[in-house]
Order: sequence, then C-alpha cells, then structure tokens
Amino acid sequence: MTYKSTMVTALFLGLLSSSITSTHAADVTVTVNGSVVAKPCTVSTKTANVDLGDLYTFNLTSPGSASDWHTVSLDLTNCPVGTSVVMATFKGVADSVGYYKNQGTAGNIQLQLQDSSGNNLNNGAQKRMPVSDATLSTSFPLQVRAISVRGGATQGTIQAAIDVTYTYL
Repeated sequence: MTYKSTMVTALFLGLLSSSITSTHAADVTVTVNGSVVAKPCTVSTKTANVDLGDLYTFNLTSPGSASDWHTVSLDLTNCPVGTSVVMATFKGVADSVGYYKNQGTAGNIQLQLQDSSGNNLNNGAQKRMPVSDATLSTSFPLQVRAISVRGGATQGTIQAAIDVTYTYL
C-alpha cells in the first residue's frame, strides 16, 4: 500500500506544481518602422551667382525685350551606385506673369530661368537628369536672363533667389 500512497502523493504534487507554474498569455504588438531612401549625391555647386552685368533701360522698353542669356550649371558628384535620376525642384518668388519676381529696385523686370533645351523652369517646376553610371555624377545646365514682359523697364538693381531642392530616384 505504500506504493499506492506514494503514487497518489506524487500525482497530487505533480498536479499542484503544474498549477503553480502555469502562465497566462498576454497580447503583445511589435511595431517596426523605417524607410529605404537613396543616399544623396554631393552637391558640387552649392551657390550659383549669375551676374547679368549692366543692362540699359533703352534696351528693355518694348514688351518681351530681354537681356542676353547667361549660363550656369548645377553639378552633383559622388552619387551612390543605384541612384539613376536626380530631380531638381525650383522655388522662388513668382511674378504675376509667371517668371521669377525681381526683388531689386528695377521696375518692370522679371527673371526667366530655362534648361538648356529652352524649357522654362518657373516657380515649382521640376527637371530630371540621369546620373551617369561611369562618373556617378549629373549636371543641370541652365540659362537665365532678365526680361521685361510688359516693357518699360526702369533703372535699379536686379535680384532674385531661386532655391533648388534635389530628390534622388
């Protein structure tokens, strides 16, 4: 009978210990966030100053009269492998006619920005350029000029700031 009693005691202790060590499940949520982004290229042209020189009012009296074009290039280098396109977005204070507003003192003058193909790059415009696989670089060749859309330019200074934001694709 000792054998039977020991067996019952062992069974009882086994059941007791299983109830002591039982666990209760809880709901847990693991949230993982992140993004995959393209590493930026090195912006080689951090500041581009374009000097239009001295313009004469008598050359800007007729509607649509303009200065000569002045070229500028925005260069990006050391683009990481896998970046195939860079998109530039142009922002500045727009004039009522759509070009960039002259923020200097000369009257009836706007600034016209174009790509090398002659497409206007007004406020909010975007331009895409491919990244060379061989050089891992790209360039945005641009041209800018003063224009008097309505004519009748008055003397003073010419100033405009055009911000360029790059997006890597």
